[in-house]
Amino acid sequence: MTITKRILSAIRAFRSTDGFEDKWYQVFPTMTKAGTRISADNALTLSGLFAALNFLAGTMATLPKVVYRRLPGGGKEHAVDHPLYDRLHNKPNDYGMTAWQFIYTSIMHKYLWGNWYTLIDRPSYRNVQLLPLLPERMVKYDAQAMEYHYRLQDGRPMIIPREKVLHVPHISLDGVQGKGVVDYARESLGLAKAQDEFAASFFGQGLHPGGFVEIEGAMQEETRKGLQADFNTHYNTPAENWKVIFMTQGATFKPAEIDAAKMEILESRRFAILEVARWVNLPPHILRDLERATFSNIEQQTLELVIYSLLPLATQIEQAMNIAFLDDVERQTYTIKLELKGLLRGDLKARTEFYTAMLDRGVFNADMVLDLEDMNPQPDGLGKAYVLPLNMMSKAAVVAAPLPAALPAPESKSRAVHPRETRSITVRRRLTLAYEPKFRAFAKTLIEQETGAVRAAVKEMFSDRTAGDFKFWLDEYYRGFPEQFQAATMPLVSAYATAVKPLAQDEIASMDDIETRYTDFQRVYVETFAKRHVISSREQLLSVIRQAEAEEMDVREALDKRLDEWEERRPDKIVMRETVRMESAFTRSVFMLCGITKIMSMAFGKSCPYCSSLDGTVIGIEENFLSPGEFQPEGAEKPLIVTSNYKHPPYHGGCDCGITAST
Repeated sequence: MTITKRILSAIRAFRSTDGFEDKWYQVFPTMTKAGTRISADNALTLSGLFAALNFLAGTMATLPKVVYRRLPGGGKEHAVDHPLYDRLHNKPNDYGMTAWQFIYTSIMHKYLWGNWYTLIDRPSYRNVQLLPLLPERMVKYDAQAMEYHYRLQDGRPMIIPREKVLHVPHISLDGVQGKGVVDYARESLGLAKAQDEFAASFFGQGLHPGGFVEIEGAMQEETRKGLQADFNTHYNTPAENWKVIFMTQGATFKPAEIDAAKMEILESRRFAILEVARWVNLPPHILRDLERATFSNIEQQTLELVIYSLLPLATQIEQAMNIAFLDDVERQTYTIKLELKGLLRGDLKARTEFYTAMLDRGVFNADMVLDLEDMNPQPDGLGKAYVLPLNMMSKAAVVAAPLPAALPAPESKSRAVHPRETRSITVRRRLTLAYEPKFRAFAKTLIEQETGAVRAAVKEMFSDRTAGDFKFWLDEYYRGFPEQFQAATMPLVSAYATAVKPLAQDEIASMDDIETRYTDFQRVYVETFAKRHVISSREQLLSVIRQAEAEEMDVREALDKRLDEWEERRPDKIVMRETVRMESAFTRSVFMLCGITKIMSMAFGKSCPYCSSLDGTVIGIEENFLSPGEFQPEGAEKPLIVTSNYKHPPYHGGCDCGITAST
């Protein structure tokens, strides 16, 4: 029997006795080519590796670990009632361990030993215990039996089924067992340790590692040894460095010329930091090597740290936890996330600019910003209202804006409106009413500019020219007017569309990303709005000319009268017609882009026979509520002349109906 076999036999025999001690099961340090021994235990004596793993473990332990519940129709919420929520968020077991210490310890196991093992002790669904297992005591994994073989501290074996173990390997070439940083970086770490030991010895010699003492003449060996011992005792320690040396009998001391800088001791130690950073995928500035870091790039490096270093690690842990902690049925409803969003925050100035942009565009509300900053929401629901761009009205005024009448529960021909939808529709209509002053100011300015240009042309043309010249000018003016109209209209329409979008999506519980197509629809809507206005203006003026000529009236006087009516009444007509149209058009666009296939007409307050007849009517989202022809429902004194297809309100002048999604 060889000596190796005898040693192994003795170890096995010792392990089989009651005298097993944990120290005999630990992995012994391995000798490296640099002459130092490296193991998972002593590797942390290297400052670079300790800083790297302490950062990774501490950072991952600090992240919020949340169990989410998926909501029907999209979205999610904190599943605080799930038994794993408290275990991951606060205390993983009943043995005094915190959630922070649980993750910190497990990350250390993963990087040093290559495997993170957690025992999932689940006596019942509501009682879950998460217990870290020491990786050096894991004997093997039996893939066929799907069980882990573990040895307890007293030496007794324990077999654990696969489903009771959370296993997160570090680097694994077979997809099962992992190897840690120490396994792959042993030679690099051994070199770093050798450099540390050499530097300690070098500086321990007072920066003067040796020299020669010359004395003329012969010297007995005993005398020489005595002088050398006395010299080393008094002058070869840091405390005695730079003291004056008195020498007799012609003795001369010649120190060895060894320069620490020339030996690149400090540079080698700095390189060791970079080596560790590469092995653990961290930027050097995290290990406090700021030689190449600047104030201009440190924030960008931090973002890269989160994206390229922490995100892959968090994703691996999340997926392993979801598989180990949740069964196939639970994963349909629940998911475990390590929240990294807090690490992605920029500095205060960058965050302020980002939040301001999101608030001004109506993408965020105040409560969403407060949540990102880990602050409480505003009282009385004020923080849930979306800021109105281009509007100085307070959020309280928007929330409290009165409806023309209480929103009724419609007698639907398809289904009843859910209370959540009713609230959303109500807030949507309040938003529309809150925008009316801005639309009125816009319409007034627009009509004043338009009537001013037309009045000037009427005055000039009818002084020494004919109606034909005015018609020619009219064609030229309104040919370029749509571009001017769109430039003035787009900011206000875009602001309203942005504000109504989250309300419509909330109504159907949708979180779909429709921004690009929704923006395209805004552009098309404004173009159509401009064409509609130009056609109306031009046709009205031409009609006035034709009627005046037919009745042999003063054309200039007739045009001035119509322009007076425009200035007095047209802004209100635009507000009444376009606000209702925009609310319905943009709501329908959101519904369509989010996959809704049916919509229902809704009448607000006391409505006319036409609107009452359509109230509760459900159609396909591509179909028409009204088509060209006559529409005379019961109770209507005369038919409504429909000249085009109506896919949404308003159906006639003064109509204030709306739409909602249907099934």
